[in-house]
Amino acid sequence: MKSDRRRRIDTPASAAPHRRLTAGKVFLRGLAIILPSVLTLVILLWLVSLLYTYIIKPTNTLVMFAAAQVLDYSHPLDGLVNLPTGPVLPYSGRDYRVKPAVQDLYLERLRRIRAEEGRIVSEEDRQAALNLDDVYVPVGQAAFRYGDYLIVAQDTPLGQMPRSRTGFNMELIAAKHFPGLFPLSMIAVCLLLLLIYLLGRIVTVRLGGWFVHKFESLFISSLPVVRHVYGSVKQVTDFLFSENQIEVRKVVAFEYPRKGIWSLGFVTGESLLDVSTKAGEPCISILVPTSPMPMTGYTMSVPKSETVDLDLTVDQAFQYIVSCGVLVPPHQRFTPERFKIRLEAQETAIAAPPVDED
Repeated sequence: MKSDRRRRIDTPASAAPHRRLTAGKVFLRGLAIILPSVLTLVILLWLVSLLYTYIIKPTNTLVMFAAAQVLDYSHPLDGLVNLPTGPVLPYSGRDYRVKPAVQDLYLERLRRIRAEEGRIVSEEDRQAALNLDDVYVPVGQAAFRYGDYLIVAQDTPLGQMPRSRTGFNMELIAAKHFPGLFPLSMIAVCLLLLLIYLLGRIVTVRLGGWFVHKFESLFISSLPVVRHVYGSVKQVTDFLFSENQIEVRKVVAFEYPRKGIWSLGFVTGESLLDVSTKAGEPCISILVPTSPMPMTGYTMSVPKSETVDLDLTVDQAFQYIVSCGVLVPPHQRFTPERFKIRLEAQETAIAAPPVDED
């Protein structure tokens, strides 16, 4: 069987019979060329979408909420009255308020039109008699100037207008002071990075580490479901980012879930003594990440003799896992020539007699 395999590898491409390519095979070849780039782009866009949905967007909301506590464009509803005979305004209809003095002035203008011109007041007359700067639209328990209300209403889909004072203030601040979503997102990301850095500085101080330990032991550990999820995630993040464990990390492969199928894993340390004793040889603990989210996975104890050390850095392994096998390091890419050289080197190493140390 080994000689047959060698014969198949050594057969030159020119000796293979020429087969006519069908339209389907040509299409598949084109698909094989373009698919890696498309899949890479899809994965990157998916990661960016997750980053925006779960990190940037909540941070944007937090920034706008904090700004709404400082900048308040609302006015109290007390002292404002309805204007039943007022004109119909875009986006608010007749649901708006004015001050009593403005109401009196508006009604006086309408009476003047009827008396001096002797005609029925039109909608254009009503709009001309009302100064929009004196109009307030109620939102929740407060009111906003009609001009500010118009700014938010023009960019908000129907049925999604904020119904609370704080929510409307947040949208108004974003529209007035952050033209476009990109500047607000950049400010949010910068503030988030600064917050992470400050947390890191606090935790490096002994008092800060003590507070974190107390928070985890007193609060997190008392929550039935959260404590298990938090504990698993913390072990993984500590393994990935702890400076004390960098020297023991390496990438290995082993046959799982059955013989002939290989899985990648990160060595996290020695396994349990009972497991090694039962196996009859030293075992190692391996973190097996899942694609395309390597932050989740499971831990396995595997005999050292059944693992293969891979010529991969941790970063390269993460790229391979996140891309679902699309991003392969250049020195690990399969080609027939490399495969042939590796096989010959492996057979030579097996056939070589052991060196007598005496």
